[in-house]
Amino acid sequence: TITLPLTLAVIDAIIAHVGDQTFAVPQSAIQEVIEVDPGSVRALERNELLTYRGRALPMVRLERLFHIHTAKRPRLHAIVVGTGLSAVGLLVDRVAGHREIVVKTITDPLIRVEGVSGATELGDGRLVLILDVSALSRGVRQRRARDPVAAHPGGRAGPRVPDQPPGVRPGDRRRDAPTPAGGRR
Repeated sequence: TITLPLTLAVIDAIIAHVGDQTFAVPQSAIQEVIEVDPGSVRALERNELLTYRGRALPMVRLERLFHIHTAKRPRLHAIVVGTGLSAVGLLVDRVAGHREIVVKTITDPLIRVEGVSGATELGDGRLVLILDVSALSRGVRQRRARDPVAAHPGGRAGPRVPDQPPGVRPGDRRRDAPTPAGGRR
C-alpha cells in the first residue's frame, strides 16, 4: 500500500546556488532578481546595503548565514524578497531557474534552522532547503538592532578612534575622555 499525507503543498520556487549548496526561494515572496557587482554592496552602520530603486536595501549573504565556502565571483545575484521596510536582498552565486516543488516542512524542533522553512527533493534526487524569507527579513532587523558587528565584512564594527575600545566609532566619546574645553565629563 501507498501512504499519502493528508495535505500536500506544491509551490513555485526559484532555485539558487551558493557555493555547492542549492536553495529554493518561494516565488510568491520574490519581487525581483537582479545581477549585482560585489563592489556595489556597502557596509553602513550595522548592515550591508545595496542601492536599489533609489533606496537602501539590506542584504543577506547566504554564504555567511549558513557558513558556506564560496569562491570570489565577479557578479552575484540578489533575490529581492519582501516589500517596503521588510524587503531584503538574498545574495546568491547564481540562479538556476524556476521549478514547482513539493514542500516538506521540518517539524522536529531539534533540527530546526533559522531561515529554513522546509525541504524538497529535486527530480535528480538532490535534497534542497526551502528558505523562510520572513524569518531572514526579521533576522536582518533584529541583528541591526542588537549587534554592531554582525553586518560588517571581516567582523569589524567600522573605523575606530585610536586608543578606543572595539565598537567605538569616530565621534564617540569615552566618559573619561577630555572634553574640548579641557575638562572631564
